[in-house]
Amino acid sequence: MPLNRVLALLALLAFTLPAVAANGTYVYTDKDGNKVYSQFPPPAGTESRTVKPPPPPAETPEEARQRLLDRQQLLEDAREDRQLAADKQAEQDQETERAAKNCEAARQNLENLSGNARRLFRNSDGSYSRLTDEERQKQRAEAEKIIAEDCK
Repeated sequence: MPLNRVLALLALLAFTLPAVAANGTYVYTDKDGNKVYSQFPPPAGTESRTVKPPPPPAETPEEARQRLLDRQQLLEDAREDRQLAADKQAEQDQETERAAKNCEAARQNLENLSGNARRLFRNSDGSYSRLTDEERQKQRAEAEKIIAEDCK
């Protein structure tokens, strides 16, 4: 068969197949009881029905990909927001715990400073000394300030 005829036949098939497929598919039962699906009508006298092809996709592959990317970005944003909220809550919990410890220490210091005036206090270098009335009042004021800030 010459090449021109083959090309012409291929071109004819290329243009007619979509038209045939658009008409739908015939479904019928053959003489052996088998269900047959065909794009060609069944033999004469055979009962059949036509099944329409499914509709084309509602969106192009590029649109579907973009929609998927958008949803992935939204999920990632939500994940980041949850992580930031969890970090912020952990920070607040640490601050609350720090304030509670400072409060307890300040109350203990205030109680110690309010007691016996002749009591020995440990210095930061590990040595012991007695506070003067002025030093005692200054440390009491600092303890009361810490209590006011942290004991809420």
